[in-house]
Amino acid sequence: MTIPVQLTIPSHSKYLCLVRKVLTHLLSNHEAPEDVARKIVLCVDEACSNIIKHGYGGNCDCPIEISFQLENDEFIIKIRDYGKQCDASQFKSRDLEDVKPGGLGLFFITEIMDTVDYCTNREKGTLLTMVKKLGSHVSGAAR
Repeated sequence: MTIPVQLTIPSHSKYLCLVRKVLTHLLSNHEAPEDVARKIVLCVDEACSNIIKHGYGGNCDCPIEISFQLENDEFIIKIRDYGKQCDASQFKSRDLEDVKPGGLGLFFITEIMDTVDYCTNREKGTLLTMVKKLGSHVSGAAR
């Protein structure tokens, strides 16, 4: 897959299941290891949830644009929003010793993905690019 698969959803959590299903299907078709696929799905889900909560402040009718692309052994995910711009230098995940629900999405994203880049060089919103190297055992074409 060199042409990206693109998906635009409203900024409501009920659409995250659609993103998870599309992503799971793509990764399965490219023979990504199941444990790696689950981790990638978690990262995308967390990133979209953060956009809904922080970028759009819970507003449910704003666009989230997502693209998935496989280039060689790299799975590239781009997530674009048009909400409040983030300052990535201010991002901090919660201390793992502080046991409570929530607040670990950034930790998972930075630990799981090989590269994470937040681009706010635009009038509105943020473009998040995440890359995960899948290895040479991944199929380059869907079956």
